[in-house]
Amino acid sequence: MDVLPRIEYKQFQLVEDQKALDLPADWARQIAGGRIAVPGGAGLLLATGGNDFYPAVRVEVRGAEPPGEDALWEVVETAEIRTESGVLRVRTWDGGIVGEGLSVAPGRCRVRVHCRGRAEAAALIGQELYYEGVEEWLLRVWPLPERNGAGLS
Repeated sequence: MDVLPRIEYKQFQLVEDQKALDLPADWARQIAGGRIAVPGGAGLLLATGGNDFYPAVRVEVRGAEPPGEDALWEVVETAEIRTESGVLRVRTWDGGIVGEGLSVAPGRCRVRVHCRGRAEAAALIGQELYYEGVEEWLLRVWPLPERNGAGLS
């Protein structure tokens, strides 16, 4: 799925349908330290380099871990999320839904987050508003086997 989420406050989300992020107390410190993907329970907060624009975002659901393409991207991070419904959505900072829901296996999922063009998008802050592209994202999601015991991560 390819989408163009509207970015405000330099962020967007990949989150389970009908759920809110449950971010850790230090989420802002993590972003200030250079993280681009902060897990928050049923989803991820994704920190952009630019603001007031529409990055090109591709989300792919895979059946298993895909091969890495890290050399093609400036930043790559991996995070784990949990979904009960098996439906993930891209949302803007204020919860606006972008595109269709994505079906994944309920339970634990891994998300490999790729990004490029952050510096170029950051350079446009205060210069241009609501342009498209420049910053590109690829989010690859795949299921993880449940752990022994209660299956909690």
